[in-house]
Amino acid sequence: MSVAAVRPHALTDAEYAALAGFLAQQAGLVFDQTRRPALAAIVGERIAATGAADLGAYLARISAPAGADERQRLLDEVTIPETHFFRNPPQMAALRRRLLPELMRRAVARGRALTVWSAGCSTGEEPYSLAMLAAEVAATLPEAPRVRIVATDLSSQAIAATRRARYQGRSLALVDQGVLDRWFAPQSDGSHEVVPAARDLVEVRLHNLVTDEPPFDRGEVDLVVCRNVTIYFARETLRDLVGRFHTVLGAGGYLVVGHAETLWQVTDAFTLVTLGDAFAYRKDLPSVPVPVVEPPAPVVHTAPRREVRRTPLQRARESWPEAPAKPHRSADSVPDPDHATELLRLAREALEQARYAEAARLAAAAAVASPFEVDAYVVEGRARATVGDDEGALVALRKAVYLAPKAGHARFQLAGALSRCGEHAGAAREYRAAAVALPQTDPAELHDLLDGCDVAQLVALCRRLADECDRRAAGEPA
Repeated sequence: MSVAAVRPHALTDAEYAALAGFLAQQAGLVFDQTRRPALAAIVGERIAATGAADLGAYLARISAPAGADERQRLLDEVTIPETHFFRNPPQMAALRRRLLPELMRRAVARGRALTVWSAGCSTGEEPYSLAMLAAEVAATLPEAPRVRIVATDLSSQAIAATRRARYQGRSLALVDQGVLDRWFAPQSDGSHEVVPAARDLVEVRLHNLVTDEPPFDRGEVDLVVCRNVTIYFARETLRDLVGRFHTVLGAGGYLVVGHAETLWQVTDAFTLVTLGDAFAYRKDLPSVPVPVVEPPAPVVHTAPRREVRRTPLQRARESWPEAPAKPHRSADSVPDPDHATELLRLAREALEQARYAEAARLAAAAAVASPFEVDAYVVEGRARATVGDDEGALVALRKAVYLAPKAGHARFQLAGALSRCGEHAGAAREYRAAAVALPQTDPAELHDLLDGCDVAQLVALCRRLADECDRRAAGEPA
């Protein structure tokens, strides 16, 4: 195959399979047929730039040790970073109020530094946000440890941007003026540079989460933050990565993932911890056996009430707000769509800020006020699913799909909840229905699902997940 042949749509099936397989092996990235034209264009440019004879020769070159630089250029081209400072305010609040103070006190007791891994740091907004929070928390404690934040990413371009630490535009959208004045220095070109007090806490490294060994020893890390990195990873790739996170975390350490990500059916090694309007996964402290002391024979004791251990989801459900009871309607009563609109607006706002319990309550109330409001059921379903209440999510999402069969975002979320509940055949059907419906769904409804990707990628993901569910339904390994 000549260089000229490597243009959009020009890759043969075998060539595309080889390229997609290489990217999956090297970076855990899953590309389906919808990305074929874009990847063909990218690899065509790289073949022309290197003078390789064809795709086979190019892949052979970048697979060899001497091709490491060109391999990195290809990976840079196929990964698109997108983030901003203090992303997901409820998670930032949970880090400030609960996680960082707890982990800092533990680090002081152990006589070592607080170690944080920002895994998949993109262009640096996340690790510098963590550095600013850590510095502010440390200032409030009577004794604080040294803080070490290690920021890693697959993209050398993202790493270079992190090292420059200059930001403008959307990156600073959630930064208020007081934070901007304290932690950023204005530059002549209109950008803002992170000040040394925060930059000095961050070590920046090029690192591939899939192929490289973690840059830490066993139990060395107190907090891993890996948000919106693994959502399109294959399940086995994700399972292996989470296992590595578990290994480097110390007892009592935390893993924070994106608000749309979950470890459900990935691993049971972590405990889900609710943190106000956010959540995290904890590597639990090892249990210490308590010796049983027999009482003297003459003394009669009433047996103590046995404590029943509850799962994190059971504990969450005890405080989970029930949907308001549907009021009795007389023959003359009618729904109140205006009230429903306001409730749904508040529910969406709570969901955006990761106040999941409040979002579910408000969305359920909106559905009572206007029973045919599809998005009320979608918002409630998403809120419940995010904290692991997939059974509750199914009830709401099935209503949404019944009312609006062409709502692709509702079908996608319903498919995920069905899969996590073990209803794999039903999940496969819903994923395929979502693949058909998503291109016709209002793009505004897909913003959170896409998270920087396009609809075609999400459609391809639906098809791949449907195939996995089919295999699970047949009792085969996914």
